Amino acid sequence: MKAVGACLVLAGARAAAGPIKPERYAPNEGEVLEIDTQAQEITIRHGYLPELDMEPMSMVFIVADPALLQRVRKGDRVKFKPGLVQGRFAVMSIERVGK
Repeated sequence: MKAVGACLVLAGARAAAGPIKPERYAPNEGEVLEIDTQAQEITIRHGYLPELDMEPMSMVFIVADPALLQRVRKGDRVKFKPGLVQGRFAVMSIERVGK
């Protein structure tokens, strides 16, 4: 009985901690494939995301701030920080790398 109670306490503490914070995701690199300013989305071909055990792929992200879409163009190599916004994968920051 004590072990079950301890598990419930730990589960309750995790639930009380709230949503996952974007800071837990490390920066990643990729290539901008598409930018949709109206939908505030960006498609990036990214590398392996170890925090999510997600293989390299092309993926549509929303942006935490629409101004981020003005910093990059289709075809740019970028360094970006993923995160979660309202349960969706999002780009929290982004910058061009190289040419």
